[in-house]
Amino acid sequence: MPVIDVQVHPFDRNHPGRPWASPSHGLDSATGEEMVAAMNSVGVDGAIMVSSFSAYEYDPSYALEVYNTYPDKFRVVTPVDATDPAIDDVVAKWAATPGARGIRIRMRDGLPMDADHPGLNRAFAAHSGGPAPVNSSSSAFASLRSGVSKPSVNQP
Repeated sequence: MPVIDVQVHPFDRNHPGRPWASPSHGLDSATGEEMVAAMNSVGVDGAIMVSSFSAYEYDPSYALEVYNTYPDKFRVVTPVDATDPAIDDVVAKWAATPGARGIRIRMRDGLPMDADHPGLNRAFAAHSGGPAPVNSSSSAFASLRSGVSKPSVNQP
């Protein structure tokens, strides 16, 4: 049976060609090459990469670069901003991206996020035709997570 790590966060070292949005809280990098070496050393066959929000915010390009280098090892989840007026298009474009396997809705302080927020509804509706999961990322919005998880239960 394959062993799959369901959440890894790839990021290159901080440099002018790929600057971080905020400082790392530990490692200097977690590159695709480093991840594959670590996975191989402990018998992990593949992983779901969640594009590193702290490093790249809503830009999944580094995770996609890693996927393109190691397509037999990884699939990718991208963070999305449900307050983006173009969230429908963002999700539709992501769903058509090779290696894409889901979206992560970022819910954090400073974002207007009630369970009935129109952006959340549009993100779920745009993603409802796809086979990939929707993941919410929040420690401060437990009531919101329970409110938005219900619509996804009946999705195909």
